[in-house]
Amino acid sequence: MINVLVFPCGSEIGLEVHNALRFDKHIELFGLSSVSCHARMVYKNYLEGISFYTSETFIEELNKVIDDNKIDVLIPAYDDIIVYLSEIRDKLRCKLVTSGKEACDISRSKIKTYELFKGEFFTPRMYEAENIRENDLPLFAKPDIGQGSQGIMKVENMQDVQALKRVDEDYVISELLPGEEYTIDCFTDLKGKLLVASMRERRRIRMGISVNSATVVLPKEVRKIAEIINEKVEFNGVWFFQVKKDKNNNFKLLEMAPRVAGSMSTSRIKGFNYILNSVYQVMGYEVCAIPNLIEHVEVERAFSNKYIIDIDYNYVYVDFDDTITYQNTVNTVVISFLYQCLNEGKVLCLVTRHAKEIEESCKKYHIDMSMFSEIIHIKDEAKKSEYVSHLDAIFIDDSFRERYDVSSACKIPVFDVDGVEALLNWKY
Repeated sequence: MINVLVFPCGSEIGLEVHNALRFDKHIELFGLSSVSCHARMVYKNYLEGISFYTSETFIEELNKVIDDNKIDVLIPAYDDIIVYLSEIRDKLRCKLVTSGKEACDISRSKIKTYELFKGEFFTPRMYEAENIRENDLPLFAKPDIGQGSQGIMKVENMQDVQALKRVDEDYVISELLPGEEYTIDCFTDLKGKLLVASMRERRRIRMGISVNSATVVLPKEVRKIAEIINEKVEFNGVWFFQVKKDKNNNFKLLEMAPRVAGSMSTSRIKGFNYILNSVYQVMGYEVCAIPNLIEHVEVERAFSNKYIIDIDYNYVYVDFDDTITYQNTVNTVVISFLYQCLNEGKVLCLVTRHAKEIEESCKKYHIDMSMFSEIIHIKDEAKKSEYVSHLDAIFIDDSFRERYDVSSACKIPVFDVDGVEALLNWKY
């Protein structure tokens, strides 16, 4: 078993790492955060309260977490932390999943990135604020060190240029790239070979995050860019770079990073798990890629709901029609919850007014009746509350009348079908 620690686990990167690793039978996954975050809803082994990485005690605290949990591998999940940990990796008491210090340092700085690739066909034209003339406009400016579209601006007039001159932090000013934007997810093996390069279009971006992304065929031009970057930068395992088309439809480099990307799931679904293979590689295993026949994958990302409900129960009374079933199909959310209950040792009781033979209907929907410890088939006007014999229970039914009856008579929590999602346990 490989014990893997992700820090900070609540970032978009950390959540993608969780999705990529949570079901691997060889990995025990741990999430670590300095502050309370969404990761506490999905990481089974969630740790919180470590000082920020800028603290003098951070390394000591981090190594204690590593020792206490017998961590084998640490995955940094935020750009600044990747750079910092790559610099002090010799002080860590576990292996670190990222490229070497030089690769991390170059990738973090757009100035260093563009200097390294100066003269290459894919490097955008760069400008110094002091030398910009009005006929050079419009241009594009972004912080040398930054992420998530923070601080970016379109330079449309000389007033914007003057404003850039007054800014304290370093900015890079380049030609304006009006075309489509793409991310290329890459993996470099132990021999330095570019093992995988998968391209996806960033179709819709919100707050710097690609909320709609779809894989596309990798053009020869972009493959060549990937090979040149891989040749000049010593990456190890997962990394990515981004390109955007200029006014002549040529691909120009935006930035690169030695880590998982938040929407890398799009490429991962095609059959190569970038971060999992990075873990195996850092543990000394040789990895390879399966030539998958899946060509197109699209992901749509949005906020998702995870809940904490302060209830304790051992029994679940559940309806059948329009609860376990939905429009002549099985409600997969409800059935998932029922299997979760069985995994947790809870007792399931089916309470139904089903008009047909319940055995035949369960068979029709491929539902194993043995999952229910008790099946109560009501064929008269009796109230369902009369059959609730345990008070450490919950009741699930699509009927308001039935829920009102059980709530009033039994004083136990009741749920409509739409509330079942709040009962799901996402921790793995």
